[in-house]
Amino acid sequence: MAKLFVICGHGAGDPGADGGGYTEAERVRALGARIKALGGSEVELGDTSRNWYRDGGISRLETSAPVVELHMDASGVPGAHGAHVIIKSGFEPDKYDRALADRLSAMMPGRAEKIVHHSELANVNRAARRGINYRLVENGFIDSDVDLAYFNSHVDDIARVYLEVFGITASSAPVEPEAGASGSGSTGFEGGTYRCTVGTLNVRDAPGLSGSVVASYHKGQTVVLDSWYKSRDGYIWGRYTGSTSGKLRYVAVGRATGKPETDDYLVRVG
Repeated sequence: MAKLFVICGHGAGDPGADGGGYTEAERVRALGARIKALGGSEVELGDTSRNWYRDGGISRLETSAPVVELHMDASGVPGAHGAHVIIKSGFEPDKYDRALADRLSAMMPGRAEKIVHHSELANVNRAARRGINYRLVENGFIDSDVDLAYFNSHVDDIARVYLEVFGITASSAPVEPEAGASGSGSTGFEGGTYRCTVGTLNVRDAPGLSGSVVASYHKGQTVVLDSWYKSRDGYIWGRYTGSTSGKLRYVAVGRATGKPETDDYLVRVG
């Protein structure tokens, strides 16, 4: 039985907040994927293709496990930064709320209050009405260079905090398979022409979320990838050689589910 149920905020066309070339929906899904990968069967990751706020999924959720909804904050105020936990107004924080607030705010400090009460947030209220042990966590500010840099370089460390707080022993990071020229592997990945299906898809100078963003593709644009791939940070990464720079460039093709999916960020068209 799962010890933790994880919901990733926004998604399904709603990017959430943005900053530094990233969107909130993409970042929290990267974190959710690592919590699941490291936590294994003791973590249940809610359907990441859904928008749990818009479709009211918590009103139909059946779980006895504590629930965490992952978000990143944004304010537009220069210097604003720090992680914090949100719970229902009138509720007392439990051991999970206090531990998450203490651990995450130590990693990403800056908020005057580590635990904040709200009465107007739909999912907070839905969970409270149903008696679900729930909290919404803002994993730093996506529009803070400090928080975003820390988040990007410490995704696994943050994921392990969630697991430790809920009494889950983290596995070692999964071995990242790498294909050679043939591109053969469990993902069924093939080189060829791919069309971008999302509004913005970052191009990086290394495969993985720690790679620097050097360019981007937009919905409808195409890119020719070779047959190399790597699984890292919960995604399958493809690559191509820049026509101007002559350097290898990397893009996330989609989530590392073991097979091509209809909601992949790049879909093969030729």
